[in-house]
Amino acid sequence: MAGRAHFQSTPWTNGIPEVSSQGQRQQALALSLPISTARIRGPAMRQPREVASFSYDNNRSLHFDDSSLSYFYLLQDDITASGGIDLSAGYNIFKKRDDTIDEHLDGMLLSLVDLEKNTGKKTTGDIITWRGIVTKLLCLPYSRQDGFELNAVWFDRQLFIEEDLPYKLARQRPPDQRSELMSYWGYKFEQIATIPRPWSECSRQEIESRGQKPVSNFAQYCSVVKTGLGDVRLVIAGEVDCVWDYKPDPKDNIDNDPKLFDNPLDHYVELKTNRVIQSDRDASTFENKLFKVWAQSFLLGVPKAMIGFRTEQGYLQTFEEFETQKIPGIVKKSKYSNPYTTWDGVDALAFLAACLQWLKTTIPRAEENIVWKIRYLPRSDYLTASKTDQPSFLHPEFVKWRSEHPMK
Repeated sequence: MAGRAHFQSTPWTNGIPEVSSQGQRQQALALSLPISTARIRGPAMRQPREVASFSYDNNRSLHFDDSSLSYFYLLQDDITASGGIDLSAGYNIFKKRDDTIDEHLDGMLLSLVDLEKNTGKKTTGDIITWRGIVTKLLCLPYSRQDGFELNAVWFDRQLFIEEDLPYKLARQRPPDQRSELMSYWGYKFEQIATIPRPWSECSRQEIESRGQKPVSNFAQYCSVVKTGLGDVRLVIAGEVDCVWDYKPDPKDNIDNDPKLFDNPLDHYVELKTNRVIQSDRDASTFENKLFKVWAQSFLLGVPKAMIGFRTEQGYLQTFEEFETQKIPGIVKKSKYSNPYTTWDGVDALAFLAACLQWLKTTIPRAEENIVWKIRYLPRSDYLTASKTDQPSFLHPEFVKWRSEHPMK
């Protein structure tokens, strides 16, 4: 049984006005969450299970299928023979998606409409959001330097949360050429480490020439997963970089026998790049980076991450597999982090459980279609919630579907 959350009563600060009356003051105190102390120890974690998937193609059109799913295929011999693969190749023809376009929760919500039309059942869950937002909250106790704002709204007895993109864009530093190039290296690694179909269905020419094609980040494959932490049930969607071997056909799991169920999530892989480790400082920095790798993979139920190690100049030298469940133990036992380990997965989950419970209970469920702002200011110790007059960010087609087809 999950423990009780500890919410410290502390007035709002950092520009949020104090209130005079006792009743108003008590309300204000309830709308802040202390990051240092809010914990639910030992929260029960529901095993993530995929309920849907969707794809964006190279034109950013949405499809309710696995058409953009990639398959891992990378040989160390090919890297060694080339003396290192140049991850900067093709940078000048990179087809980059405009990240100032606010897609809200659109792809996820439309995929839920498609799912519910096919099943005739409402997708159950307390909070519906992107995996990246839950990752941000999970990492917050150990990542205080950057502020963020989230928008949250109750609709049809479920709480929907998105990131406030205008806030994010307004506070981003103008990208320099180096940071843009390093971002490209990640996309290039994904290109040279994957093929579009199973190996047996790809021609030799197709496999060998994949690195010569222009890189694009328009296409994405996303998994929609039901999971939960403590008393909060979650529906989250996140991008999946590739599959290790195959994705099970849903028809093969039709009997729903838990002993025979072949979970698609067990076959997924996260792809990342990192500088080749050459010093103790490099190792410590890498272990801090593993926190986000673990958080992203753990939340969606992805069992492994393949990390490509590159030179300072962007040449891929090797790659290594990391099992998600073993990452916290690797860091805890590492001589580079101890005795000053900078993150603790168990403590982070305890905070996330308290945070999700706070969101579920603090934002008034009765006030449907009222958008609330969840705010974190850089290096502060509080998450705060306040009501806004912003319009709802939910996709009209999703709202129409749920409104015209009420389901329990």
